[in-house]
Amino acid sequence: MPASFLLIAVFVVELLSTVLDAVGYSVIAAMLWGTYSRLSNNKKAQERVQLRETITHLRSELRTISSVDQFAKWAKMRRKLDAVSASFERVSGDLAIERTAFELYVNLVLRVAVYGSRAVIGVYNYRVAVFYVPANWFYPVLWTLSLPSAPMGSVSVAVWAFACNRVCKRGMAIFNRVLRPVDAAGEQQAAQAAAHGAAAVQAM
Repeated sequence: MPASFLLIAVFVVELLSTVLDAVGYSVIAAMLWGTYSRLSNNKKAQERVQLRETITHLRSELRTISSVDQFAKWAKMRRKLDAVSASFERVSGDLAIERTAFELYVNLVLRVAVYGSRAVIGVYNYRVAVFYVPANWFYPVLWTLSLPSAPMGSVSVAVWAFACNRVCKRGMAIFNRVLRPVDAAGEQQAAQAAAHGAAAVQAM
């Protein structure tokens, strides 16, 4: 594998890993489930939507019928509502099982792709130099940059991956602080309020 391609590939894998960790594998799996349901025209999802609309319609009609003056009609409507509600619960349960299986599969595939790529790149290129550095820049620790088995004076895949990982995580932390200062302030206020509440309870 060319050194230039290796340099970029390691950085991309570490950046992808950092983004997935920050967003959350389960969140991404849930988003993909929604996209999959729409594109595949999931029959259970469509049936669930139709049943929910039917339940809403029946409940609206049921509220307009007096259970005293029109008991027979009210009882018939109530039985129909109960039957549709039971079907809705059954379909919702089946859909929940299908969604859980899908999300577990996507979660597994994403993790295997990320960690598998790391392992493959690291194992097959552990002796490859990603790039060389001037010896007088890092002379006291020059040998550590080539660990475990890259040529002396070079930066190994393992060291480059570690450096990329640290930079990506630091960049993500800065991005989160800049993007969500309001959320961070709200979380801090909530933590302070919880601490004050706990102190007040202990003082009682």
